[in-house]
Amino acid sequence: MWSLAWRNIWRNKRRTAITAASIMFAVFFCILMRGFQIGTWHDLIDSVLRSYTGYVQIHAKGFWDNHTLDYLIPENDPKISALDSLQLPIKRFIPRFESFALASNTQKIKAVIVTGISPSLEKNFTRIHEKIIDGEYLHENEKAILVSQRLAKFLNIAVGDSLVLMSQGYQGASAASLLKVKGIVKLPSPEFDNQMIFMPLATAQDFYSSPDLITSWIVDLKNPDEMKKVVKMLSAHLPTDRYEVMSWHEMLVELYQQYVSDEGGSVIMMIILYLIVGFGIFGTAMMMLNERRYELGIMIAIGMQRWRVSSLLSLELFLICIMGLIAGVALSVPILTYYHYHPITFTGQMAEAYKAFGMEPVMSIAWRIDYILHQMLNVALIAIIVLAYPVYSVFRLNLSHALKR
Repeated sequence: MWSLAWRNIWRNKRRTAITAASIMFAVFFCILMRGFQIGTWHDLIDSVLRSYTGYVQIHAKGFWDNHTLDYLIPENDPKISALDSLQLPIKRFIPRFESFALASNTQKIKAVIVTGISPSLEKNFTRIHEKIIDGEYLHENEKAILVSQRLAKFLNIAVGDSLVLMSQGYQGASAASLLKVKGIVKLPSPEFDNQMIFMPLATAQDFYSSPDLITSWIVDLKNPDEMKKVVKMLSAHLPTDRYEVMSWHEMLVELYQQYVSDEGGSVIMMIILYLIVGFGIFGTAMMMLNERRYELGIMIAIGMQRWRVSSLLSLELFLICIMGLIAGVALSVPILTYYHYHPITFTGQMAEAYKAFGMEPVMSIAWRIDYILHQMLNVALIAIIVLAYPVYSVFRLNLSHALKR
């Protein structure tokens, strides 16, 4: 049966080539479109989350809604320390102190976001030291700050200058200090680049009169795909009346909604491509039946069982689909590999548009076997559905009409 099916599909080479080509290009475009979409969103999300919020945060219940110093948590809380023994897919917990202040250079004043960081831990997470365009990185317990590039330009300050910070500390205490600018850092997001000031965690705690207290823990994941699992496990081991564990889906709702909306649009596009594939295979099945009606009638008349005839037709269509799938993957993999390691770099207005959304002006493509297999399985499923038609037609074939020339 396999040998006969293979010889039959090459009796009409043009029909076989056209059908296999339609499947090949559909698989090719589906894989490329999905790869570029996953790669672009991965770059955007990873850039935004690693610049500031992280994929998962632990903070006091109510802090995210209010962002005030009334919701501080102990830096050395034993409940957080006990999480290390759970063997979660987590690299580390990174302490943060986030609040607001007024920054002044005696000529201009602006509201800013002050973030107290652990310089050593942030090196492996936000990599702020790699974003410094002037000056040097911070050291632990140092009375100095890093200022974002656009904020420094607005306040007209440079490395070595001093900046006055004024705010309200913990439990109503007064917060004011004169700190030296040690470095200028360029952040990918224009929103953050306009208002960010970084200082060592101990300096921030001293400035806000809150020793040994922080606002949140950033959870550095080993694999971002396990985010939901980590959130569920952390929530189960922390008291819900005191702590809340939030993923970026909850913290950055607008970004997540944009992601979901774009996912929906890509699904519609792929459904259209799948429909094209389905009609292409279906058209081939109809042509095979119409052109070979007399041949099929003879085969049934001389004693070949109908289920064997339908199996033969199904095998022919299956082999054509397999050829199209293999050709589509073979055509797409080299392109996926090239653009994965050599992403497209934009210039001019397109580059400015990317920077406005906090992204590097590059478009990379994701190289993951899972979405490639998904496209192959989806096309194979469509082929199986279409195979029902020749089976049905053979069992309904009228021999008296089929044997008439």
